[in-house]
Amino acid sequence: MLAAPDALLSSTPNERLVVPYAHDPTKFAVKDRVYNQQYANLYFTRLDTLRTRVLESAKKRWSAQPGGEVCYVIGTVYVDMPLKPNILDEITKESWIVAPPPREKYVSDEDAVVIEDESGRLKLAGEMLKRTVFVTGTVVGFLGCENKSGSFEVIDVCYPDFELQPPLPVAEKGSAGYVVIASGLNVGDAGHFKLQLLVEYLTGELGCSEDQAEIAKIVRLVLAGNSVSQTKSIEDSKKPSIIKAIGADSPHAPAPMQTKNRFGNEITTYSTEPLHALDVYLAELCTSLDVDLMPGVTDPANRSLPQQPIHAAIFPQARGYSTLHCVSNPHGFDAGGVSFLGTSGQTVDDIFRSVKSDSRLEVAERTLEWAHLAPTAPDTLWCYPFKADDPFVMPTRPHVYFIGNQPEFETSLVEGPDGSQTRVVLVPSFSTTGAVAVVDLATLDCTPVVFSDMEL
Repeated sequence: MLAAPDALLSSTPNERLVVPYAHDPTKFAVKDRVYNQQYANLYFTRLDTLRTRVLESAKKRWSAQPGGEVCYVIGTVYVDMPLKPNILDEITKESWIVAPPPREKYVSDEDAVVIEDESGRLKLAGEMLKRTVFVTGTVVGFLGCENKSGSFEVIDVCYPDFELQPPLPVAEKGSAGYVVIASGLNVGDAGHFKLQLLVEYLTGELGCSEDQAEIAKIVRLVLAGNSVSQTKSIEDSKKPSIIKAIGADSPHAPAPMQTKNRFGNEITTYSTEPLHALDVYLAELCTSLDVDLMPGVTDPANRSLPQQPIHAAIFPQARGYSTLHCVSNPHGFDAGGVSFLGTSGQTVDDIFRSVKSDSRLEVAERTLEWAHLAPTAPDTLWCYPFKADDPFVMPTRPHVYFIGNQPEFETSLVEGPDGSQTRVVLVPSFSTTGAVAVVDLATLDCTPVVFSDMEL
């Protein structure tokens, strides 16, 4: 309002930067949902897929090792954990008046590590096992020899080789654009003000002209799961309506989902307000930005991995935009020549319970080293019983590897033995931290942007 008329007339709107985008929707698609096959087929397929890659890595690493009693073996790791939950626990709980609380960690000093293939199992021993993280389902190679007790004394370990990583496009910092990754919006809980700040930031409604010119370089938003809050019944919910919080109190506001009991009386079961509110936010975002919507634990999708895309019919307002992309979890894509791969967090959360390490970033780096997104599936993590292939195997190292719904923002740059680089990003829950991750496509630098609803 205080600017001169000539300055207003000469200003030009910022146009959103556009970069090439590629995505294979069939990578994590489950076409024929058949559950009569055994999960053992998935382990056999995983071993067949990774055995050759581990063998190539072993030949490079141990080619100079002397022969004789020293040799190396390749197979699938199995960690025998007495504290790990099993199906019998569900039956045992029926005998308890109060069930014991779930454990935060399954690891203990009584754990035993073995390696197996089609021929049988071999028990492992040695100090090397105490210094290295192992979980059930990983395919690795061990160098060692037999000890007096008949176990295989481990001297060294190697992991699968990767295909050559495509080079990054040559560009100056910020010139290639940015990808924003957010997770844990939990629409339906508190924090609507900072969520609205995020929407206004991404659509260019915040900041000065210089800020808006930089925001225009954001080429994509990835919502990595838990976009809506956990489903709650109307009777149990004591929070104010989020419909009023976003101003959607029109006659088109959603009605609570209802059902009838055996007497014909209508009983309210749960509210669709969180989904309607998310639809409103998505519609606003999709007017100017491409959005990849991944499912998570609390979202309306199947629970077992890979989670299939949320049906677009749930979002009557946002589905009209071609910029809304309902994708699977895990999700992989290529933006401007930079490859992305990530999950909504269940993979790292499950592995974290089975290792002594308290570093979630280290766990994420280990999955990259193991060349597998979800090694603990199907042992302790639900997944579809694939028979012909294992889609969770990583053929090459992605440029950006992200994990959603983590307690805090963390990042590291992992360099492979072949000179490849991968930016590992732990994306925090937005509802609790107000933070999103911004990745520079030119340099792979990753910085958090934090929004706060704290009263001044």
